Amino acid sequence: MRLKSGFIISQACIIISLIVIVVGGIFLHQQSQLNKQTDQQLLEYKNTFSRFLNLQSAFSLYRSKDIENELREHKNNYALAAISLKQRIEKDDIALLLLSQIQVGIGEFEKNLLEQIKLQRRLGFDEDRGLRGFFRKAVHKLQSISSTIENHQFEILVLELRRREKDYLLRWDQKYLKLHKELITKTQQLFLSLPPELSAELNTRLNEYNQGFNQYIYHLETQGQHASQGLKGKNNELSKELGERFDKLYQHINEQQASTAQDYLRNIFILILATSILSLSVSFIINRRMTFSLIAVTSFIKKLSKSEDFSERLKLGGNDELSQFSDDLGVLLSHVETLIERLSMAQKRLIEDAKMASLGGLVKGFAHELNTPLGVAITSESFLRDKVGKLKEDFRQGKISKANLQILLQEFDDSLNLIESNLTRSAELITSFKQVASHQEYDELVEFDILEFLENLIISLRHEIDKHNANITLDIPKGMIIKSYLGAFGQIFTIFIVNSLRHGQVEDKILNIEVSCKFVSGAIHFRFSDDGAGISENLLDKVFEPFVTTKRGEGGTGLGLSIVYNLVTQRLGGHIELQSIEGKGICIYMHFNDLPFRQHFE
Repeated sequence: MRLKSGFIISQACIIISLIVIVVGGIFLHQQSQLNKQTDQQLLEYKNTFSRFLNLQSAFSLYRSKDIENELREHKNNYALAAISLKQRIEKDDIALLLLSQIQVGIGEFEKNLLEQIKLQRRLGFDEDRGLRGFFRKAVHKLQSISSTIENHQFEILVLELRRREKDYLLRWDQKYLKLHKELITKTQQLFLSLPPELSAELNTRLNEYNQGFNQYIYHLETQGQHASQGLKGKNNELSKELGERFDKLYQHINEQQASTAQDYLRNIFILILATSILSLSVSFIINRRMTFSLIAVTSFIKKLSKSEDFSERLKLGGNDELSQFSDDLGVLLSHVETLIERLSMAQKRLIEDAKMASLGGLVKGFAHELNTPLGVAITSESFLRDKVGKLKEDFRQGKISKANLQILLQEFDDSLNLIESNLTRSAELITSFKQVASHQEYDELVEFDILEFLENLIISLRHEIDKHNANITLDIPKGMIIKSYLGAFGQIFTIFIVNSLRHGQVEDKILNIEVSCKFVSGAIHFRFSDDGAGISENLLDKVFEPFVTTKRGEGGTGLGLSIVYNLVTQRLGGHIELQSIEGKGICIYMHFNDLPFRQHFE
């Protein structure tokens, strides 16, 4: 059988299976959406339900007079959520029964909370109202009278009464209430020793205070001093009971949803299983030949990839498309062998050409840079030699005068200075050229503070900075310490600063240079930027190449950033990136992942 016919039959069976899967998936998706909507309404009901029950805790903590308005608002929100949920579960009798039980409990909870609010009105929502304000005014009157009669014992008893009153209201310990009653008795006995009129007035005030305080305590106990007492305790028990009822409701609804989903899934699975068995049976019979052939092809390709011997060939029997494929593969491998031989030869030539081109460019640039100072030195030497010969001739003939000798000495001095400066320039150029290779040994590894290091570097470059209209800012926290090659970092930032001063300065404008450093995710990040002239777009991809400069006629060598690149990438094992817009300055990023660092806090 041809493979084309086998594919048609196999794909027809697969399409039938896919149709069953898609239809079943649509039914499951619809059921899932219904379940999500039910879960969303349950969540909304739970939130309004919880906020309503939390009013008890809010009232117990704050005793706010606005609690009644909040109760009314939350009751309305709960009613709306309950109606919405009831419509969703209207076909589930058990869920409706659980929901109605929760609503009955909510009604009782609301009744208890309203009774607590009513009692709180009698108690007073602040210290100057209700029963608390009443007994506080009475005791304040006792205190004012005690200060006028100058009875030290009476003053102490009144203060003790206030103290035990506050102790009981803070701690709700019966021993303080007992002490308070004993102090009331002592105070009444003390009044017997006072004049009758004063004693009567004081007894009246003391009785007012005692009655107001006792009524205040009674109402508080009715409300509930602790979580398990009074109306507060009833509502706390109701909250737990309602929470258990909601959990039952939630569990029941989830079980119903899971049961429905299982029914859908079971039916769909049966259909998919039937069509899949049919598809696999047909595919097994038709594709047996194709399967074994593909295994042979896969094994051959794997063996070929490991051995890289393209002289081997695949042999498949039969007269179908796979047999034709094995023959075509043999022809392709023959072409590959030929191409590999040609590519290998071309690669060798390209590598040699690239090496020679790179070496030629480097030597050409170095020779060009070295030619100028050496040429000036040679010309000065030739001029000096001519003048020395003339001096010898004048000396032999006795024609030397003081004026001519002074002129010759001045010319000798100028020529020697010119030779010295150009030879020094040549020596510096050779040293810079040697530093392009980053394998030069620097100082040993040392720990140094980045901020202190850059501050000292700026001080050492002050003679160069003062020649320009520039301002250097360091955005580096104190105590950032790294362990690395100090000399390498010194050379890098010296080149950065000098390059910005010499190449970035714009006439009649202050050049702002900023250096920042951060430790981020175990790496050290440096950022060097200025707002100067910037770099033209056609030079951005060449800035790190040797002898690339825009100041060649003004003493620039083009080796600075090449040295920096080699130091950062090879010597220090980091990464460097330069960005610039012409006329808007430059920004250089460096980050090092492998340098040891630490943060020292003073």
